[in-house]
Amino acid sequence: MASSRCAVDRATPSSAAQSITRNSSRSRSSSNSRTTRRTIRVLPAPPDLPFPHVNQVWLIERYVTDTHGAHLSAAAQLGVANHTPQQATPTHLAAFNQGHWAVESLHWIRDTCYREDHSRVRTRSGPRALASLRNLAVNALRLAGRSDITEATRWASRNMTRPFTILGITS
Repeated sequence: MASSRCAVDRATPSSAAQSITRNSSRSRSSSNSRTTRRTIRVLPAPPDLPFPHVNQVWLIERYVTDTHGAHLSAAAQLGVANHTPQQATPTHLAAFNQGHWAVESLHWIRDTCYREDHSRVRTRSGPRALASLRNLAVNALRLAGRSDITEATRWASRNMTRPFTILGITS
């Protein structure tokens, strides 16, 4: 039984396929011996969606393979956006989503490597100052060419002069 809630259900099959094709974007990137293929499909939000101010709904599918074509992972993500189709195309929404995960990656590193969530500093400017110092440490290690931040932090902590060398403040 077809639901009247979904825009695709109200459309004819050919117009639904045209709508999805028009409202989708694909990208492919390669790094670290992996190829990632992302597809985003965007549709108008159903009128009875229980989120206020939502104009679009989207589905991102991500497939990761190695350089030989062996399947490594697949993931699907649903989301909503208050942007109208004129304000944000599928390509824009995909870029917003991917940029968000770049920020989340830094938060994950700060929490797992530096145990930020376990910090007892909670008042005044202390949390912001410590977060800035953690960001400085992570980005200094990245600029020094280190990609494994946990191992690089251990490496830097084994010799008191290494962090100063990385920051270029040794004599």
